[in-house]
Amino acid sequence: MADKIVVLNAGTIEQVGTPLDLYARPANLFVAGFIGSPKMNMLPVRVLSANADGVAVALPGGSSVVVPVEAGALAPNSELLLGIRPEHIRISDAGQFKGEAVLAERLGGLTILHADIGEKTRLVVQTEGTDMTPLHSPITLQADPSRCHLFAADGKALAPLVKTSTV
Repeated sequence: MADKIVVLNAGTIEQVGTPLDLYARPANLFVAGFIGSPKMNMLPVRVLSANADGVAVALPGGSSVVVPVEAGALAPNSELLLGIRPEHIRISDAGQFKGEAVLAERLGGLTILHADIGEKTRLVVQTEGTDMTPLHSPITLQADPSRCHLFAADGKALAPLVKTSTV
């Protein structure tokens, strides 16, 4: 693999960086959807609040999460897209998403679960190959907020918060 990748969209450069940089910090929706398999989950969300700790968004199903990104001039009730990679979601008793496991792709070393979480929304989750979650059973899923991405209406990613050291 190359040291740097240039992602083009109809002849326009969308982002330049190392493969891992593009994967971990996509600049926009196009790059987020272009890199990674299975693809990044994209969920419509609504801004609840925005401050120095990040942006709190309302999730499908009624819960919320604070994503550590720069708030900028976001106003409450602004609509965004929340991006979560399938490997950054885990099955948990205390998760943000409640739903039903509807499909399992058992691939040996890993399992790809598809879970309906209401509002005609499905999450794809990458778990261990030994995962035996029964189909058509309730499931609760936990997303790591520090690994989530928020995308504005123009498709651009909100910048992650830069933590400053207090040493």
